[in-house]
Amino acid sequence: MTNVRQRFLIIGFDSLRPEMISEKNMPNLFHFAEGGVTFENSRCCYPSQTYVNLPSLVTGSVPSRHGIIANEYLDSTVDLSEKFDGSSVEKIEKAQTAYQNKLYDVPSFGEILHSHDKRMAVISTNSPGSTRLKHHQIKTSPHLSFSCHSPEKSWPPEAVSEIVNKFGSPPPKIFPNTSGITYATDVFLEYLVPDGLPDLTILWHSEPDDSYHNFGVGSDQSLKALSQADAQFGRVVDWWKNSDLHDSLQIIVTSDHAQITQKTKISMVDLLSEEGFKVDDHLENGADIAMVSGYSGHMLFKGGDPGLARAVGETLMGFDCCGMILSPDRNGVEGIIPGSFSIKLALADHARSPDLYYILKTDNELDHHGLRGNCYFDSDQPVGGGTHGGLHPNELHNTCIIHGSLFNEKSKVSNTSGIIDILPTVLHSLNIPIPQTVSGRILYEAMAGNNSPDLVQESTSFKTGHLNYQQILKKTTVNSTHYIDGGWRSK
Repeated sequence: MTNVRQRFLIIGFDSLRPEMISEKNMPNLFHFAEGGVTFENSRCCYPSQTYVNLPSLVTGSVPSRHGIIANEYLDSTVDLSEKFDGSSVEKIEKAQTAYQNKLYDVPSFGEILHSHDKRMAVISTNSPGSTRLKHHQIKTSPHLSFSCHSPEKSWPPEAVSEIVNKFGSPPPKIFPNTSGITYATDVFLEYLVPDGLPDLTILWHSEPDDSYHNFGVGSDQSLKALSQADAQFGRVVDWWKNSDLHDSLQIIVTSDHAQITQKTKISMVDLLSEEGFKVDDHLENGADIAMVSGYSGHMLFKGGDPGLARAVGETLMGFDCCGMILSPDRNGVEGIIPGSFSIKLALADHARSPDLYYILKTDNELDHHGLRGNCYFDSDQPVGGGTHGGLHPNELHNTCIIHGSLFNEKSKVSNTSGIIDILPTVLHSLNIPIPQTVSGRILYEAMAGNNSPDLVQESTSFKTGHLNYQQILKKTTVNSTHYIDGGWRSK
């Protein structure tokens, strides 16, 4: 390992599907990838949601370890009738208090770096909560956490004041979020760089996620968003190439998940209500089922009633719109609801996990933009818009590209890898011990001058079903690290 002080910059393009990186769509990222290491089979975690995978990024752990089990979820430890919402700083702080300052059950980048006298900064154009989840221990492990559209929810106050005084109030968030990403890039290049880059910087862009949701993955608006975000990325790469940090700053480009296309709208509340179930947002008003609905949703059952769970599960399996069903573990593969998969198999089992996860049915057909992957959906977003949260292979396949002096040049890694591998790889490169709580592995096979340990990769396909319902889940293990490749209803 070189004695030169190493630094890392993680640049996130929220929801970016790897196949959208082309010379036409994103020329700067395309050429950056050509010079570095592209991970051809990188995976995010299930549920494939932002507020699940950002904790996975910054802890190197799967949801069963860090404890954020959905974008929104009910937990009686926090509130009997109000959902945790990862977009809200207020809800995060409320949960942090209820969990006795342990929103995550495992240490994250911010805490680990602080304990080793190293610095970190987060600059993000996502929601305020998204920014906070990248570093939630802002007061006990103080690092810059700047939410570009909500400086009042950023930290520390003195640094936030300096940024706003220098660059003015952040622009309003519109779609595509060009102005926000430009503002964030300005803050990085003209505030953070002159002040001396910390050991780790996370620069996170809300595009193409914003445009995918509103206009569709392959829409003209989304392609425009990709182009504009790529232009700002190009500013960073141009600076890096000419900087005296070029040999000591390693750049990782990633996405938290990808998206597929909404095809057919349904209402799960209506469907279950028509079958005689009492459904509400919580269980405090006499409902049988507390449900967080969506393309990828979940439920709690009154009293944890196993008979009710089986009845709901069998009802869901009879809906043509229902895809996959997961419930608490029975035998490592199957859940306690007949025909369901185990939540443990999907690496999402935790004390906060629901009584049932469901994913609406998907297909692998081309959408109207020529991209594979469509689904039933249950949201206010338009037909043709993008969504995520489930187990379709194309939403689990996230972007991961690394370029820098510590890594190989002009290479591709075909081994399965994942968002959970970024933290251990960064800590290893910074000579920081890796916590035992980490689920991921060091990406030795991408590192220059390192002899990679022998990698044993094994892929397994699991099947389960009940009556006329069947589903499949595919999983890969590399040595002792587990990744979910995809899942779908097969009958």
